Amino acid sequence: MEKSMKILSTAVMIVASAFALAGCGSRQSGNKEDKNTITLIAPDHSDVHPKNKDLWMWKQYQKKTGIKVNWEQVKDWDQKKQLILSRKDLPDAFYQTMWSNDELVKYGQQGLFQPLEKLIPKYAPNLYKLMQKDPSLKKGLTTPDGHIYALPYTSDDPLGGGRHFKFYINKKWLTKLNLKAPTNTTELENVLQQFVTKDPNGNGKADEQGFYMDSGQFGALELMIKAAFGFNTAGRTAMENNYYIDNSNTLQYIFSDPKMKQVWQYENELYKKGLVAKTAFAGVDYDKWVADAAKDTVGCFAWVGPDFIGPDAQDDYEPIAILNGPDGKNGSMVTQSSLMGSSAFVVTKDAKDPKTLLKWVDYYYSQAGSIFGFFGKKGVTYNVNDKGEKVYVDKILNYAKGPQLGAYQYLDNVYAGFFPYLEVSEKEKQIAYGRQPETFGIDPLKHMPKQILPTLMATADESAQLSTISTDLDNYVAQARVKFVTGKWNLDSDWDNYQSQLKKIGVDQWVKIRRAQYKRYEKE
Repeated sequence: MEKSMKILSTAVMIVASAFALAGCGSRQSGNKEDKNTITLIAPDHSDVHPKNKDLWMWKQYQKKTGIKVNWEQVKDWDQKKQLILSRKDLPDAFYQTMWSNDELVKYGQQGLFQPLEKLIPKYAPNLYKLMQKDPSLKKGLTTPDGHIYALPYTSDDPLGGGRHFKFYINKKWLTKLNLKAPTNTTELENVLQQFVTKDPNGNGKADEQGFYMDSGQFGALELMIKAAFGFNTAGRTAMENNYYIDNSNTLQYIFSDPKMKQVWQYENELYKKGLVAKTAFAGVDYDKWVADAAKDTVGCFAWVGPDFIGPDAQDDYEPIAILNGPDGKNGSMVTQSSLMGSSAFVVTKDAKDPKTLLKWVDYYYSQAGSIFGFFGKKGVTYNVNDKGEKVYVDKILNYAKGPQLGAYQYLDNVYAGFFPYLEVSEKEKQIAYGRQPETFGIDPLKHMPKQILPTLMATADESAQLSTISTDLDNYVAQARVKFVTGKWNLDSDWDNYQSQLKKIGVDQWVKIRRAQYKRYEKE
């Protein structure tokens, strides 16, 4: 551990020395403070942690680098970002703010955001190393005009960072009924059937639900089922964007594929038998669901972590990472690209010295910076146990609102996501919070998708076309899903009409555009 701290200290001295050299040309005014000051806009999360200017982590980082940050923090960012862009003078950079890929392309081409691809190799060497190790980072950040207008939020752990979707099944009920966790869709149906008919919570009431989440979260179930039926060939983001890559390396629209009919037939069977809550599409909000979970009525749900179901019930569930189809095959890990956010740090047109900005942020793409950003400092925010593991100090672990928000009182890279940063592994995070890391009956790392794609970049023309087509397709598919799953539409007699309507909306053009994007991505 002492060795790692020496490495951290050395890395900090190198970064600080680089800033000292770079400061000479940073501001035109010649004022010493200006040369060592940068201006950043970031979201305002002061309802749950201190302002950035008062946060322990940023105070420490100023001491390490000699660079002062003038923070402007904004609430309701999505509603205000267009107004901010219209200002005469912009900050040096946007930090942890959400810009869509389409916005990066648009504002980059308008000259509001500076291209960074030529500066990254020299002035962001830690990020550059990550890009060389994982080419999908550079490919996913590069816009159709060949530029990189932003730095990423990234994780090199497929299990971590909110990347990994899985089922969570009630382990108390499994034990009570002498059942094993299901490994395929047939076993899942059988387990849910016993959950809703054999009173596993022991209260003498038929109040047990099989798959149950707050209304509007049916997509979590469907994501796992689509993977079981072979749609997870390009990872979670691809499925969430409604496409997969077939065996001939051709992009296909999921919701017009014959296998989707099988997915909806399976979901219809679950719904018809009462194994999916009848409130799946309407009637239950999040608070009601969490309250029901605390009463031990939830058999199964799907999410990236168990804490979504609330503190009273989260320890009652075990994860299922791999669910195979009815033939016992095709199951694969539902995980995102390592490029979890493509706009974590955006340098604006008004930044006089983008090199210093890149040097300042690049530290957090190193192992030392990753550790500092999440754990902080040994003896202050974390200690090391007898296994050599980092665990937050008691004042964080015992924080009334939980250890994550406890850590957020000192550190920035632990909550809300989308920071410019290499995230630590999920195992390290859980140990830091004083929890046991998740274990799986089937090792998900041995069942990875063929590839894991980030969100594909679009040209301005493609974006304009997709905007209308995608909205109409998504709305129609959402309506069709409810009708097919609940049985209002018949999957045999109504399937052809459904397919015809997709074509009328423009699915063929949608596929043509997406295939062009995928082709560009492969050529990058």
